[in-house]
Amino acid sequence: MSSKETSNTSVPREQWGSRFGFLLAAAGSAVGLGNIWRFPFVVGEGGGAAFVLLYLGFVLLIGLPLMIGEISIGRRGRANAMDSYKIIQPNSKWYINGFIGVIINFMILAFYSVVAGWAFYYFILALTGQLIASDKDFESSFSSFISDPIMPIVWQTILMTVVVLIVLRGVKKGIEKWNNILMPTLFVLLLILLFKSLTLENAREGILFFLKPNFSAINSGIILAALGQAFFSLSVATGMYVTYGSYKRNESSIARNGGGIVLLDVLVAIMAGLIIFPAVFHFGIDPGRGPDLAFITFPTIFRDMQFGIMFAGFFFFFVFVAALTSAISLLEVVVAFVKEKFKLSRKVAAPITGAVITLVGGFCALSFGPLSHIKVFDRTIFGLFDFIAAEVLLPFSGLILSIFIGWIWKPIGVKQEIEKEGNSFPLFKVWSFLIRFVVPIVILIILIDSIGII
Repeated sequence: MSSKETSNTSVPREQWGSRFGFLLAAAGSAVGLGNIWRFPFVVGEGGGAAFVLLYLGFVLLIGLPLMIGEISIGRRGRANAMDSYKIIQPNSKWYINGFIGVIINFMILAFYSVVAGWAFYYFILALTGQLIASDKDFESSFSSFISDPIMPIVWQTILMTVVVLIVLRGVKKGIEKWNNILMPTLFVLLLILLFKSLTLENAREGILFFLKPNFSAINSGIILAALGQAFFSLSVATGMYVTYGSYKRNESSIARNGGGIVLLDVLVAIMAGLIIFPAVFHFGIDPGRGPDLAFITFPTIFRDMQFGIMFAGFFFFFVFVAALTSAISLLEVVVAFVKEKFKLSRKVAAPITGAVITLVGGFCALSFGPLSHIKVFDRTIFGLFDFIAAEVLLPFSGLILSIFIGWIWKPIGVKQEIEKEGNSFPLFKVWSFLIRFVVPIVILIILIDSIGII
């Protein structure tokens, strides 16, 4: 192994066992609650298929170019999200953007683990047949659960314990191994739910709403929403692809893997829409209902559905698996940073990092109950973490990332990294134009919109 194949420590850097393992692990990061919890309701609010087409266009024009660049930074640097920048530009301050990525992952996992804990709890309820009792008021049950001073923290802690145990095992034996199991499981669950949903009465109306565009519904708000969804759903600019890219072998194609990750992410989002909208139209539910669609609306649907107990179990296991795969990658970014900066073993870094994130996340969990009265800038603790990480730091980091790739390291440096071991980059000129001129402007628009200037 050459010096470029290792990090800046004396310990040889871990690597993925196979190209397919990297693809599934990276796709597992991108495929999360955003595809299932957020994507359907923003499509509903955005008028359906016109929004979907805008989203797909922005994924290809913005998300994919950034992802390719980020993976390249990681493989070139062979280090954590911050030190990879240092290795490419040793006498500069661009590494600060890598540190921002670590902060983003820390903050997102703090509140994301809360929602993932809800998903875990609902899966257990569905598995034991307790979820869809005929006399249950799902809205009050959900509200009672998330406002409880103990139970959300218990389930968040259980979820984080599972995530820590997986990350503790390392890149190949932990993250890759479990994604090789979880991602195929997720697609099997998707296919089962898709078959059931498409056979419902009035399914055709839901499919048309989702797939037949009404371009008259497009306005500036919908365009910005589609732009934001495309940017956020792929987990770009979080340092995750830098970290995962640092474990990547030279002979593996960055461009093809980036395309594969985008394809899997979009496929899950589309399949989730094809599951949710036929069911929503079948039961006469407002498709723009909002984020509570998964935890309030769908239990109602399963209660009225034939074999509802079984399909509720499938659905919430699917939601839990999607949440788990993303949580794994969020934790790995922070663990890799802590491990390398403080020269700790993975067995020490993973539990410590997981414990701190769980502790901080507990305050996010309590912001729906005992700490709901605490507001900063008129936001709860959960909402504040979400706003700072996802709406301020993430687009800001994306803007800095695009400038670094396009104007500091420059496209030719990325091209040389991508074309190692005989790999090709046939769309280099298109990618170069996008990353230098289109992506920074578009992300600047997202940032301005996120902080409320537009």
